[in-house]
Amino acid sequence: MTNRLQILGMPIDRLPPNEFVDQFVDKAILGRSGYVCVPNVHQCILFHDELEHREIVNGADFVMSDSTVLQKFVARKYRLSAVPVLRGDQLMLALCRRAAAGGLPIALVGGKDDKVLARMVAELRRQCPGLEVVYAYSPPFRELSVEEEATMLAAILKSGAKMLFVGLGCPKQERWMARYSDRLPLMMIGVGAAFDFISGQVKTSPGWMHSAGLEWFHRLLSEPGRLWRRYLSTSPRFIWLYLTRDWIASLQNK
Repeated sequence: MTNRLQILGMPIDRLPPNEFVDQFVDKAILGRSGYVCVPNVHQCILFHDELEHREIVNGADFVMSDSTVLQKFVARKYRLSAVPVLRGDQLMLALCRRAAAGGLPIALVGGKDDKVLARMVAELRRQCPGLEVVYAYSPPFRELSVEEEATMLAAILKSGAKMLFVGLGCPKQERWMARYSDRLPLMMIGVGAAFDFISGQVKTSPGWMHSAGLEWFHRLLSEPGRLWRRYLSTSPRFIWLYLTRDWIASLQNK
């Protein structure tokens, strides 16, 4: 069976994390341009609803979900055993450790503000000795001016970074990567809340909650004001769409 499966039409790469890291690093060493989407249930609904998001995800080199819930639904649809799932911050740390070991410089775009970004850089260097962070930028929430955009791109190119981690939240980070992928000869990955987790801005869930598919509940308790509307609007829709589309189709294909 192919490593690329689907859930509600959205591609999901069924790769063990270590194999993904190997392939991502190989592309980075070769100076390839590309990007990786790391979808959860919210992104799955965006993929279903919005043509722009479908085109962005379909154009990604890899689609590596960090959602245990999403992976469980994929496994159920195809009647497969679940593959190990790393949170976005764990995936980022795995890539940064490989970058440090291989002397591959990295760049960062994201973070709530410069203080959060500085704490994250310090923590990355602590956890990944020898890591070269050659560019770090926390952009404003507004659109960049033409001059700001040109300055940012020139600085990233000049830095010599081989990997770029983008933490702007969904769907902004996916649009950002798709917009600039042809202009930046490096590998990018959208890591969302990893900037908050690694910097200590937001606490990560216990491992047992992630394994049980309860990461969303921990996030909701941590940031109720920001997340309750999203979860209320996306989770029931996802389950309904899965039952009426993928689950019925899987029964018919038995």
